[in-house]
Amino acid sequence: MKKNYVGIACSQHDPAIAIVNAEGEVVYAESTERHLQNKRTWNTFADDLIHVEKLLKKYTDKDADLVIAKTWSGKTQFSLKIIFLLLPLFKKKMIPYVYNVYYYLIESLQNVYDFSGKSLQFQRRMTNPDVKVEVQNCDHHLTHAATACFTSPFDEGVCAVIDGFGESTSTSFYSYKNGKITKLPGIKKSLQSLGMFYSMICKVCGFDPIKGEEWKVMGLAPYGKYNEDIYSKLKKILEVEDNRFVSRHFSVLNVYDELFEMQLKPGHSPIEAADIAFNGQLIFTELMTEILRHLHGQNISDNLILSGGCALNSACNGTILDQTPFKNLHVYSAPGDEGNAIGAALLAYYNDNPTKVPPVAQMTPYLGETMNLEVLNSCQKFSGLKHKVLSGKPLYERVATLLSEGKIIGWVQGRAEFGPRSLGNRSILADPRSVEMKDALNSRVKFREEFRPFAPSILHEHGDEYFENYQVSPYMERTLKFREAVWDKVPGVVHEDKTGRAQSVTREANEKYYDLISAFNDITGVPILINTSFNVMGKPIIHTVEDALSVFFTSGLDVLVIEDMVFEKSDFQ
Repeated sequence: MKKNYVGIACSQHDPAIAIVNAEGEVVYAESTERHLQNKRTWNTFADDLIHVEKLLKKYTDKDADLVIAKTWSGKTQFSLKIIFLLLPLFKKKMIPYVYNVYYYLIESLQNVYDFSGKSLQFQRRMTNPDVKVEVQNCDHHLTHAATACFTSPFDEGVCAVIDGFGESTSTSFYSYKNGKITKLPGIKKSLQSLGMFYSMICKVCGFDPIKGEEWKVMGLAPYGKYNEDIYSKLKKILEVEDNRFVSRHFSVLNVYDELFEMQLKPGHSPIEAADIAFNGQLIFTELMTEILRHLHGQNISDNLILSGGCALNSACNGTILDQTPFKNLHVYSAPGDEGNAIGAALLAYYNDNPTKVPPVAQMTPYLGETMNLEVLNSCQKFSGLKHKVLSGKPLYERVATLLSEGKIIGWVQGRAEFGPRSLGNRSILADPRSVEMKDALNSRVKFREEFRPFAPSILHEHGDEYFENYQVSPYMERTLKFREAVWDKVPGVVHEDKTGRAQSVTREANEKYYDLISAFNDITGVPILINTSFNVMGKPIIHTVEDALSVFFTSGLDVLVIEDMVFEKSDFQ
C-alpha cells in the first residue's frame, strides 16, 4: 500500500507542515505564518482544519495511507508535566521575566503538541475511511538533525544541533554517513542554553525575543564596540566544558540579575544598546566556535552540518570555517523549528524504507505555494490597474532597467521559499550602488529601524571579486566580509562592519532570479541586487496576490512583478 508522510513542526512557535510523497520527495513545506499572515503564529497548531484539507488534496495521493510525524517525542509530554509542577518551587529565585517565559513556553508547548495532527487524521479519514493513519513522535533534536543532514550536499558529516532547548538538552551532536544519523555517544546533556543566552541579550537590548527579534541584535552589533565591563558580566554566564555548555553558577535560572540591570529603558534609541549587542554577539560567536572546535576533535568529519535556532545567526556562521578546523559548512534555509517538519517527515519515510539513501544534493528551498493565477487573472480583469505582460529576456531587461534607475521592486515568482529568508521568489529588490537606498528601504518600504542592513544576492561566479575568503552561501545563511575595493561600489549592501549576509545565486538553483541579476549586471557592471523579504516589519512574508497588492499600495514600492505581470505606479499617476 502506498504511503504519504506529513511532518508537523509542533513547537509553540513557528509551526509548519512538510509533505513527502511515496518516493521520498519533499513536495511541499511551508510555515503556518504564511497563510495565516500572523508572525510566528505562537501557540497555534499547523494543521488547521480548512487549510490542511486543501494540502491533502493537492499534495498527497487520495488512497494512500498517511504517516503523521511530529517533532517532539511522546516522552516530552511526561517531562513537561513534571517540570511544570516543579517550576513554581524556583519562582522566588528567578527574575520574573525569566520565570514567566519558562512558564508560558512549557504550558503552550503541551497544548500545541496535544492538538497537532488531529485535523490531518480527521480530513484523511473523511476522504477515505479505509486508509490507515499512523502517528509517530520524533525526538526534537533528531528532527533538527534530519532536516539538516538530508538537505545537505554531503554523503558524510558531523551534525551539531544548538538551540534554546530540546528534550532535556540544548545541544546534541550526531554523525551522518550513508544516509544514517547516529547520536554521538558519551557526550553529556547540556541544560545550559546558548539560544536562551542570546534571547536574553535580545531582551536587554530592548527587543522582543518572543517576536523573534534576535535579528535586530545582529544588525545592531556592528554599531557597538568592545566594553570590558559588559563583556566580563556576560562572559561569566556560560562556558564550554567537555562538548557542552555549562554555567559557573548553580543554575542558569538565577544568573541574569546583572544582565537585566543593563536593560535599555523604554523610549531610548536602540543605538544606546549597541555595546551590549556587540559584546553579546562576540561572546555568542566565541562559545559557538569553541564548542565546534571540541566537536571537530572527535575526528568524525571535516564537513559540519549545523542546525537549531542558533544556526540562524548568520554573523557567527560566516566565521565558522575561519575559526574552526572544519573545511565545509551546510546550514539549510530553515534551521529553526519550522524546518523540523521536513526532518520528521523524512525520518518517517526512511524508517519505512531503510534500504533507501537520501540523494547527495543541495535541497531546494522553493517548496511553498505559488500565487493563485485565478486571482491574478481576476485582478487583471476587474481592477482596472494598468500593467504590462512580459516574459523571458524582455521581462528581465525591463525590471533590470527599472532597478538601475533607482526603482524599488516587489518580485514574486514561482514557489515560495521555505524558511525565514526571501531567496529571490518573494523578494523586494533594489540597486546596491545607491548609498541612500538602505535608508529609503527602511523608511519607505519596510518601516523598520534605520540600523537594519540589507542582504546582497550575488551571482556565484562573481563571489571572489566582492568577498574576502568567499564561501558559497545559497540560503543567505552566512555573513561575509566585503573586499575594501568594492565598499564604494555597492554601499547599499555594505553594513557598518563591512560585511553582508550573502546569497549565492546560480542558474541551477533559481533560473529566473539568476537571469534578472545577470541583466542588471549587463546594464550596470554590478552582479549584485539588494534582496530583502517581501513584507513590512512585524508581518510575515507575503502569501497571496492580495498580500502583494496590499504591500504595493501601502508602501513605497515603485513596481510590482507577479509572474509575468508588471505593475508600475507611474502608470497610475
